[in-house]
Amino acid sequence: MKKLFLLLFLFSFGLSAEPSKSKTIKNLDITVTGEYKVEIYKDEKHMFSFDCRPYIICEIFTTTKDNPSYKLFDGRVHSSDDLKSLTIANIEEVVGNNPNFHDGNIKFFVTTASPTASYGTATLYFINTDEGSVQVRSTEYDWFRSGMTKPKIDNSCINLKYCE
Repeated sequence: MKKLFLLLFLFSFGLSAEPSKSKTIKNLDITVTGEYKVEIYKDEKHMFSFDCRPYIICEIFTTTKDNPSYKLFDGRVHSSDDLKSLTIANIEEVVGNNPNFHDGNIKFFVTTASPTASYGTATLYFINTDEGSVQVRSTEYDWFRSGMTKPKIDNSCINLKYCE
């Protein structure tokens, strides 16, 4: 009876696990797991990945914009026409206008925040579809309710402009 229960438990657990979905864009193999993880490989080499599981508040979106508009409140994106949820179908290559230079890329927009949303980041990743190179543009915010602590006194001077 215990073996039967164990088999049923393992079988039902296997069915409830979110399946990974994959697609290939140019030279990149892209895998998306649920709405929380994306991995990109070029051939067998890892090029990019992001996993929301280690964060309390985290969201991954896809976008086709260089500067997507969004409203961030309490560490979460509350409205945006420029951001799409992370699904394999929403990942699109964006190609520029210069025919002599291939600047095709895919873009991911990731937000993370602390549990109280007093600290967070909004990061836009550009992954080149030919070579797999990654460009990062990040914005960070922090709220110090009681002010900031005074910096420690350091008499060493390494900036030539300000040293006597």
